[in-house]
Amino acid sequence: MKKISTLMLGLALSGTLAAQTPKFTPEHGALLDGKTIVKANITSPALKTYSFSAERILSKGLSFQLGISTMPKTALPLVSTLEKAVGGETNLGALRLKSFDFTPEVRWYTGGGYGHGFYLMAYYRYQSYNLSGYTFNLDVRDNGSATTKPVGVVLSGDFKTNSFGIGLGAQWLFGRNKNIVLDWNILGLHAGRGKMTLSGDYSSATALTDKELEDLRYELSDNISDLPSVKLGAQDINLDKAAKKVSLNSVSTPWAWIRASVSLGFRF
Repeated sequence: MKKISTLMLGLALSGTLAAQTPKFTPEHGALLDGKTIVKANITSPALKTYSFSAERILSKGLSFQLGISTMPKTALPLVSTLEKAVGGETNLGALRLKSFDFTPEVRWYTGGGYGHGFYLMAYYRYQSYNLSGYTFNLDVRDNGSATTKPVGVVLSGDFKTNSFGIGLGAQWLFGRNKNIVLDWNILGLHAGRGKMTLSGDYSSATALTDKELEDLRYELSDNISDLPSVKLGAQDINLDKAAKKVSLNSVSTPWAWIRASVSLGFRF
């Protein structure tokens, strides 16, 4: 009986101490109000991109984040891997890409944490890409002909997308005052529409027949559609036989992509 009484007293005391331990609030150890977190994506430089975000805690379990990301004009990351996937007709090594994206999102921390814990997110993403030196080395043929003609095509232009997505992640607060932030964006999926505008020139050793031009149109649409999530038809390619010009004018195409990252930040 004495042992049971001692056990009950110990549980009661431990419960009282736990109840007296204050729960974390944003004001705890904060320089300002503790509801603002700034972060830098530490994984994006591997893809030649620089990404930053600012998160504002709105209430218990709810926050709003705004992110921006930019890539200076550069060669594609992992270009050799992409060339193997796309095929030898596209010289992706000559391609230069510049990008910018803007991502507002709402986060719901499922455990009710103030900017920490497992979260679900809903977001919108605007992406803008500028391409130059998009080069193709193609062989075209007249209908029924066994011989081919080599044709070189060089394009430049823009690709802009608007998409909506959902995802999940987890965020932790570290340090004596819980000011150091680690944000693991586990996986996000977004889908929408994109508009592509390209223009350029084509060159061949001899003039192309109308049938060869049609074959060139199909070859170009197939190769551009090898880009992830870009779908074009041959009718989207405009060819000017006299000027040897190629163009796509604001062609709409489906767009879908994924996002994942690890970011480090500081809470104020």
